[in-house]
Parts: sequence; C-alpha cells; structure tokens
Amino acid sequence: LPPRAQLRAMAAEIIVHRDDIIKEGWLVKQSKFMKEWRKRWFVLTPHYLCSFKTQGEHRNPTEAIRLRECSTVKSADEDTGKENSFRVDTPARVFYLIAENSSDKEGWIGHIGRQMVRPTV
Repeated sequence: LPPRAQLRAMAAEIIVHRDDIIKEGWLVKQSKFMKEWRKRWFVLTPHYLCSFKTQGEHRNPTEAIRLRECSTVKSADEDTGKENSFRVDTPARVFYLIAENSSDKEGWIGHIGRQMVRPTV
C-alpha cells in the first residue's frame, strides 16, 4: 500500500473508547495538500490525537496522530498568521490547528504535551 493508504488503514482500525478520552472539542485543521482550513472534532486519548468529521464520532478518524511520535506541541500564531493556532510536529508532517479561543488553545497544548511525555508503561 502507498504510505497514505497505510495511514488510512491504520486510522480506520482506531476506535476511541469513552473512558480513554482526555479532551475533545472542535478545532480547525489545515489540510495536507490543499492547505484549506477545515473544522474537525478532535479527540485526545492517552495514545492518539484523532480527528473526525462529526461530533460524537469515535471510529474511523479522518486523521490519527500517534502521540509517542510527536516531537513538539507549541503555539503557531506566527507560522499561520492566525490567532489561537498551535502546531503538533511529527516526523512525517507538521499539523496546524486552530482553537476557538486562547484558553482552549492552552488547554490543548497542555494536555497533548502531557501525553507526549508520559513514560511508557
């Protein structure tokens, strides 16, 4: 399978269990190829940051970022030229996301950062 199809296949197998949800809410994300901004429902679990097209969906994410592969999560207002934006850096791609307000942005950065540095059990 081409890499993109492999990622889709991996993401398709992810089912989020309600007990695993650390934070969820609407974020606007920049699409990979067209660079368009699209609203997605994001769900953070101990291992993944997943995006879905609709709120309350918990299977077949449109995107699943494996947290242990993330190197950085930080503010990205300068990178995007948009307020309340932040970035999640992975080896394959930098994800740009926009929160609804500054406290929500800080919440996402804090929660994602804590999951990234969790010791592997």
